[in-house]
Amino acid sequence: MTGAQKRIAIAVIFAAGIISTALFLRSDRQAPTTTPTETVAVVRSAPERKAILEEDSNNDGVPDWQEALQKTEPLQVTGEADENYTPPDTLTEQFALDFFENMVRAENYGDFGDSPDELVASAGNNLEQEAYDVLLDTRDIIVTEDNSKQALTVYGESIARIIITAPATEEGNEAAILERALRNQNPDELAKLDSKLEAYRYMLEQTLATPVPSSITKQHLDLANTYKALITDIEAMQDAFADPMMALLRMKRYQDDADGLYASIANLYNALINRGISWPENSVVFSVISIDENN
Repeated sequence: MTGAQKRIAIAVIFAAGIISTALFLRSDRQAPTTTPTETVAVVRSAPERKAILEEDSNNDGVPDWQEALQKTEPLQVTGEADENYTPPDTLTEQFALDFFENMVRAENYGDFGDSPDELVASAGNNLEQEAYDVLLDTRDIIVTEDNSKQALTVYGESIARIIITAPATEEGNEAAILERALRNQNPDELAKLDSKLEAYRYMLEQTLATPVPSSITKQHLDLANTYKALITDIEAMQDAFADPMMALLRMKRYQDDADGLYASIANLYNALINRGISWPENSVVFSVISIDENN
């Protein structure tokens, strides 16, 4: 059992123990029995009050009890549990802890707590949030105001050159590599994702460094954000054995991201063509796209 699996198991056992204890205390508690008694109100004179002497050990005019309240030293927690505790460092571990904490909290709230169905729905919504990406915007790219045909032509050639000069990758798509690794329970198989990750990182880096005419900014950002999403997908796949929940979330959107790559490239060059841009037949652009003269 790996360290991550041990920590998840400990979280589950600990949460289950708390829930069991709470249920036992609830079932074992008996309703108090009361014996009717006659209530009599008796009024007596208040006892004589005496002033309590205040001590001021350092004679600074502030009582010792006030100085104790004014101390600002942080609480120091020591002990074996504190020294050996390792906070969750994966989505899978954090999800397990959060889920069982919410279960215990709901149980303690009784009828006012969330139902099991509500807990599951809330957990699912929180997981979906983990699959959202922070999008790149114009602050992350180099925008120029030169929208001349020459500038747009050079830009189209630059994007195509980035794609065809990216590092070579292993055969097979990313999803197939991950599926094979999980089916054979062989983490070493995931090493084949390294070259694909290197290629996408190269294309993203070069795309962000390429000046883009302002009229084509949206298409440029769409392409860059698609590269970024695929990088995140592959990074999660590489960590599938240590953080399976994150890998599952990214796999659910991987095919959409892969389809989005082809769509973003097509949209970019269609936008350039619609602006009257063309390239000679020996241009690198034709290594990336095919142009239908009938459309």
